[in-house]
Amino acid sequence: MIFKIVSTKNAKSYILGHTVKLENSYLKKGKILNKDDISLLVKNKINSIYVAIKSDNDYSENYSAKSIAMHISSNNLYEPEVNNGRADLFSNKNGMLKINKEELLKINSLFPEIAVCTLKNFSIVKKGQLVGNVKILPYAVNKKKIEKILKNKAFKKIFQVSEKSIERVGIIFTSNNKKNLKKEKILQAVNLRLKNFHLQVNFTKVCQHNHKMLSLTINKILKKNIELILIYGETSISDFHDVVPRGIVDSKGKVLSSILPTDPGNLLLIGSILNTVIIGVPGCAKSLKRNGFDDILERVCHGEKFNKIKLAELAEGGLYKNIIRKFKINKDL
Repeated sequence: MIFKIVSTKNAKSYILGHTVKLENSYLKKGKILNKDDISLLVKNKINSIYVAIKSDNDYSENYSAKSIAMHISSNNLYEPEVNNGRADLFSNKNGMLKINKEELLKINSLFPEIAVCTLKNFSIVKKGQLVGNVKILPYAVNKKKIEKILKNKAFKKIFQVSEKSIERVGIIFTSNNKKNLKKEKILQAVNLRLKNFHLQVNFTKVCQHNHKMLSLTINKILKKNIELILIYGETSISDFHDVVPRGIVDSKGKVLSSILPTDPGNLLLIGSILNTVIIGVPGCAKSLKRNGFDDILERVCHGEKFNKIKLAELAEGGLYKNIIRKFKINKDL
């Protein structure tokens, strides 16, 4: 594509480079100029204009944007809507947006004429919600560049919307004094979170706060076909060998981590027994203010498999600004 100034009289069939304001109207950039447009421009004493001249080796901006958008999107997105070189991507499901961040960065860094943007990775999205778009900067792009993207299998379906993968949730409360156990607040807070992806706690159990009783209770709840077990202990988890992690291990389970790099939410445990995920619920889950528990709960319910690296990545953005402790200024300094 060539971008240059030409005589208005010779601009027929070229792409208008910039929006031109006229006395009572305007011609919008990107328009393919026709005979009437030329007459209108000449009548308004505009004798030269910037135009884009597309060659046979170029694809148009709309074709380029739509082709890329179709290549990078999954089946859980509607067919892209395209206008002015921008292809918008909308979710056709309720679920969680998952982006292949590494490949997204490659597209944006290797192809300067193309910009792909998205909602934040792991966002909860609704059907019909805009989740990202592809924008072509020039009015046309060399065919070889577009085909290079379309032939790259690593760029295929880097946009995914995952539906919930869990149907049944159980919660265990541990307490050595059931009279003082106030489980209603935490149960309400958990259910309000689960409601966002059409889930609820299906089974509740209370047991003594020791690893043997917890292990027995875990084994009982597993028989209820529970896919996610939440454990809210009488006390916070203080050590990898504390009551909650020890109870999981005694039930032949595995503990991936008993600490999370988020604040609030540090004292969250995540583990598993076979295909059942277990979360040791931190005290901050009583509050509906967003914290590390939300990050883990949302992703687990949408099929995300955690490892130590993925947990460590939660550190970035894991300090929640609406609950940062205020710095106390020493007036004597």
